[in-house]
Amino acid sequence: MRLSLRTKTIAGTAIIEATLLVVLIVTSLSFINNLTGDSVLKRTSTTINLFASTTKDALLTLDLASLEASVQELMTNPDIAYVRVIDNQQRTLAVSGDTSSLSSGFTADTTLANVNDGVFDSNRRIVVSGHYYGEIQLGIDIGYVQSSLIQIRNWIVSLALIELGLVALFSYGLGTYLTSQLNTLRQGAKDIVNAIKTSNFNTAPIAEKGHDELTELAKTFNLLVKNLETEYQSRLEAENELTQLNQSLEEKIARRTQALSEKNELLEQSNKELKETQQQLFQAEKMASVGQLAAGVAHEINNPVGFVSSNLNTLTDYLSMFQILMTLVKKLQPDADIEAQKALITEIHQFYAQHDFDFISEDVTPLIEESVEGLARVSEIVKGLKVFSRIDSDEKQWFDLNHCLNTTLTMVNNKLKYICKVEKQFADLPRVYFNVGKLTQVFTNLLINAGQAIEATGKQGVITVHTYLQGKQVIVDITDTGCGISEENLEKLFNPFFTTKPEGQGTGLGLSITYGIIQEHGGSIEVTSKEGEGSRFIITLPVGDNSQPLQTQTNEAQ
Repeated sequence: MRLSLRTKTIAGTAIIEATLLVVLIVTSLSFINNLTGDSVLKRTSTTINLFASTTKDALLTLDLASLEASVQELMTNPDIAYVRVIDNQQRTLAVSGDTSSLSSGFTADTTLANVNDGVFDSNRRIVVSGHYYGEIQLGIDIGYVQSSLIQIRNWIVSLALIELGLVALFSYGLGTYLTSQLNTLRQGAKDIVNAIKTSNFNTAPIAEKGHDELTELAKTFNLLVKNLETEYQSRLEAENELTQLNQSLEEKIARRTQALSEKNELLEQSNKELKETQQQLFQAEKMASVGQLAAGVAHEINNPVGFVSSNLNTLTDYLSMFQILMTLVKKLQPDADIEAQKALITEIHQFYAQHDFDFISEDVTPLIEESVEGLARVSEIVKGLKVFSRIDSDEKQWFDLNHCLNTTLTMVNNKLKYICKVEKQFADLPRVYFNVGKLTQVFTNLLINAGQAIEATGKQGVITVHTYLQGKQVIVDITDTGCGISEENLEKLFNPFFTTKPEGQGTGLGLSITYGIIQEHGGSIEVTSKEGEGSRFIITLPVGDNSQPLQTQTNEAQ
């Protein structure tokens, strides 16, 4: 059901007014009832207290004549319905008043609302030194009070209904006036729609009557019609101009397309050259890192290879001894001459003792175990070189970050072991999806820089590599006790070609490439440093939703 604005105005105003009147009526009646009740209670309390003080002595002495005289004197008040004086044995000593009220059972009233017989009942006990001697029962006629309250309530309700009717009538007039003005505006809006279709705005303006806000609205509406007509004419002119421009638009588009094609070719060429330059920079930094690691890696490989070679030479000598011994043993024949056999056995024992075969037997196993361990070290270094060689690849895989750090530490061990101690504090980490070769490059750069910073102090230092899990992020914390970085250089630390090393000892690309690799993996890198105390690099990498189970924790010092 659709309601008109006039109906809504009348209904809304009437509802508001009715609500206010109901609140006013309830509040007024409640106030009058409370005021009247308080007056009756005060009147009753004053009367019975005064009467009790007057008759107290007569009650104590059982002076019935005085009690009767006091009762008759009190009954001269027109609003006293009855009065009764009883002793402590509930015997009536004096009584006067309305017989119907006296005949009904006495129940003291506490509020005016509880009175239903027109008489407000009250009593006062006579107590002296804690001893009860009797009481006074008094009834006050409040019929006139109740009738007055009913009359006041009727007048208030009548006035409220009259006011509600007047408000409804006023609302009707106001709604009619407003809707008539709004209907004029609505018709004007329809005329605007027709004017746009017919290009004739002469019938669209509406009449301006009066000097109120609706008249101002009518003036604004007419101004809108005028502006709309002006805009319409301007649009027609713009359309004509647009038609003329469209005639040459295809030619302009063709020229612009040709220019864009040429620009795109230049951009493609520039991007190609930029990628080549970037790759060359990566390769230059990689080669710089390889140059720094080459001597150390060669030394790390030569050491185990050297003692493996020495062990093999020793084992070869041992083998030749065993072959001679086996040749002598084979000469023992069951059917040979006994004297010859004894001589041969003596020769074997002499050969065995001369060449200390007990020592050879004990020494063979450690030599083989040392050789196996040395070859394992070579194999680990070769694996690290294979990982490091994959820096140019964009391939990512799920990998153990702790294992990647261990591999890097193996690679740079020869650069660090003579100048510092490396402490590893590896926590349980899930496998992370990353490019192994590129992160190995990151850790290599940071560890070599830390080693060089410690070496610059001329003291034995400590590099602490700490990994832990924080929410859905893996944290790698690399801290050194080196020379530190000045505050002015911290802001430029990740800028390309910026370096604090002497000329010829750094490309200035290591930390820049490190920053780019971390960004490429969706992580972040933060650095804090203080000159003379050391530096701290914190790398944060996202774990991802498909992370692998946690790996075994490793805490050790290298």
